[in-house]
Amino acid sequence: MKELPPIGDDIRQAAKQRLDLSLKLRGEVADEAIEAHAREIGEKWGSATQIAPKLPVKPTASLVSVRFDCPDYLDRELAVRAAEQGVTKTYLILQALGQGGYRLEDVDLVKDRRRLKR
Repeated sequence: MKELPPIGDDIRQAAKQRLDLSLKLRGEVADEAIEAHAREIGEKWGSATQIAPKLPVKPTASLVSVRFDCPDYLDRELAVRAAEQGVTKTYLILQALGQGGYRLEDVDLVKDRRRLKR
């Protein structure tokens, strides 16, 4: 009977070269270059890319929490309308107060303030 080589020879793998996954620091890149590259990638993959211009941000007023009770049917209606419009219930309430004659600056009427916190 022919002698077989040790099984360890069959399962031993050649040492693989490890990839260097550390990110290298690079110098400043101009906004124009980033925008051009984003547009190039978007055209290549058929997606829309947009880099928002840096606009001066008008500060919003400080916020206070207000709690009030309302009928459950009104809460449900607010929730449904907010979901349909992609806004928060707070937005709808502030919008109604503004339309009712209460002072409300445009910058303080934010459709979804939760997104600003991220």
